[in-house]
Amino acid sequence: MSKKIYISPSNQVGNTYATGGTNEKEQCHKIAKYCVSYLKKKGFSVKCTYNLDMYERVKESNSFGADLHVAIHTNATAKHNVTGGSQILLYNLSGERKKVGQAVLDRLAPITPGKSAERLIEKPDFYEINSAKGITVYCECEFHDTKEGSDFIRKNTKAIGEAIAKGICDYYGVSTAEKNNASSENETLYSVQVGSFKSKKNAQGYVEKLKKAGFEGFIVKSK
Repeated sequence: MSKKIYISPSNQVGNTYATGGTNEKEQCHKIAKYCVSYLKKKGFSVKCTYNLDMYERVKESNSFGADLHVAIHTNATAKHNVTGGSQILLYNLSGERKKVGQAVLDRLAPITPGKSAERLIEKPDFYEINSAKGITVYCECEFHDTKEGSDFIRKNTKAIGEAIAKGICDYYGVSTAEKNNASSENETLYSVQVGSFKSKKNAQGYVEKLKKAGFEGFIVKSK
C-alpha cells in the first residue's frame, strides 16, 4: 500500500509579499500543486484541499489516514529584517519526526537563498502540528517579506514544491533519479528493409531518392 500524504497549503491572503503584488496563499497554492504532481508521479497516494480552514483540513487529513500531513507556508517577521532561510516546524525534534523533517530541509534549504534561519524548530502549540494524526511537517519556505526572498519564491514555485516532494521521497526511500531517455551504447536498434531489386543500379537509384526525401541510414546490401 502506498503511503498517504496530505498537502495543506496556506490560505493566508493577508500575508503580502515584498514584491510582485501577491500573497502567501497564492504562491503556496502554486507550490502545493507542483508538490502533489511530483508525489503522485512517484506512486504516493496524495490528497490536497485548497479552500478549507485548518480545522477542516486536519479533520480531512485524519479521515484520509495520512501518514504525513504537510503544511506549506512562507515566512515573515515583524521587523522584516531576517536575511532568510527555510525552516521545518515539528511537534518535537526526535524519532521519525526529526528524520522526515531533516529529509525535507536537506532538499529545501540548499535551493532557497537565505541561510541564517535554516533549522528544524520544535513547535507543538501549532494546531496542525498537534492535532493531525499523521506526522506533521510544517514547511516555512523562505521569507516573503524581503525582496530577495519574495522574488525567489515567486520565480521558483516548481522547484520549491518538488524539493519538498523529493525530501518526502528520500525519507521513504523512493528514488528521485530521472530516467535517461537518450539511447544507450548497448541499446538494441531495429533496421527496416525497404524493397528488393535485381539490379544494383536500380537499388542505388532508389536509395538516392529516399535520401533526397529526407530519409537517412539506407545502404545497398546483397543477400
